[in-house]
Amino acid sequence: MTKKKNIFSRFWTWLKNMSKFKKFLLVLIILAAVGFAVWRIWFKAPPAPKFVTIPLKKGNVEEVVEASGPIAPITTTQVGALVSGEILKIYVDYNSIVKKGDLLAIIDPTQSQAAYDQAEASLSSAKEELESSKMNYNLAQANYKRYKSLYAKDYVAKTDLEQYELAYVNAKSSLNSAESRVIQAQASLERAKKDLDNTRIISPIDGIVLTKQVSEGQSLTSGFSTPEMFTLAQDLTKMQIEAKVSEADVVKIKEGQVATFTLDGYPDEKFQGIVRQVRTNYNSSSNNNSSSLISSTTTYTVVIDVDNKDGKFIPGMTATITIKTKAKKDVLLVKNEALRFAPSTNQERFKTTGVWILDENKNPKRIDVTIGIMDEDKTEITSDGLKEGQMLIVSEVGVLGNVPEFRRRRR
Repeated sequence: MTKKKNIFSRFWTWLKNMSKFKKFLLVLIILAAVGFAVWRIWFKAPPAPKFVTIPLKKGNVEEVVEASGPIAPITTTQVGALVSGEILKIYVDYNSIVKKGDLLAIIDPTQSQAAYDQAEASLSSAKEELESSKMNYNLAQANYKRYKSLYAKDYVAKTDLEQYELAYVNAKSSLNSAESRVIQAQASLERAKKDLDNTRIISPIDGIVLTKQVSEGQSLTSGFSTPEMFTLAQDLTKMQIEAKVSEADVVKIKEGQVATFTLDGYPDEKFQGIVRQVRTNYNSSSNNNSSSLISSTTTYTVVIDVDNKDGKFIPGMTATITIKTKAKKDVLLVKNEALRFAPSTNQERFKTTGVWILDENKNPKRIDVTIGIMDEDKTEITSDGLKEGQMLIVSEVGVLGNVPEFRRRRR
């Protein structure tokens, strides 16, 4: 203890006897040493980035196309009113099962019945006129033939023959007109009969009533368009999904492929259907994005047949569909993150697909690859540059190295 005090006393004596200049230099040296220590602690360079790698493995992969669309009956029929009038009675409602020929509704037949009665009377009158015209024609024809024979024997004058010939021509013309009026009256009667029959709305098919757009007491006006009254579905045990598929995916879909779909109403169940048709007709729409650029979207309709014997599917339900287009087993598979990865030190833009590995110096190195089919999280590697078990970089872990700026912001 005494020795330490002597050392401190000598140092203090030496410090007091030191000149002001030397004391100043000593303070500068101490401040510089402290500053260097602070710089080393707070402003040291960040460590080199670290990388997360995963091994390249073999496995199975399935390529799928995802879409959505409504469930609908395969065949629907719209039933409309062909005549005007008040609806007196409706015999069906939503979900009513009907047979072909069943009575669906009745429209007030008063006007149609009056038109039919008038047409029937007009036909009767036209037929009576026709009978009278036939008698006149037969008489005129007989007189003309008799006078023609007498004129040939010089028993009558030519003027008499011409008079009967004119009567014969006029009678023939009247007969033709009478026959035409009968045909017209018959057509009017048939048209009136059809209008009268159309006051009874009859089901044209066996099916079920999907929609009812009229009510009793409602007045219908049949003009240039036919008022729609009911929509009938022919058979709900067999239905279809009309899925909207993008132009990039529609080329992968073929008739006969299996489609798996789910419905919001049955969240724990999966159902299957078969692709029946890929329609070449397309829908195109344009959208304006935030950068004022116009982007267009083209979709095609893919029709999928589904079995509804259990009656679970209701028209209008939206199905979320997955169509398996390709499948491969025991192939090299890479996580999709590896295909999207690029190290922060990379400034180059590549036109080919590639992955990154760590070389012998633990630096990232890029390898070009060719790919096959893919699913949501992995992709098939078809090139020969990689082997099973090789480690691929999927992400870069950056260590916080910006502490000085962080400290300055706090102060």
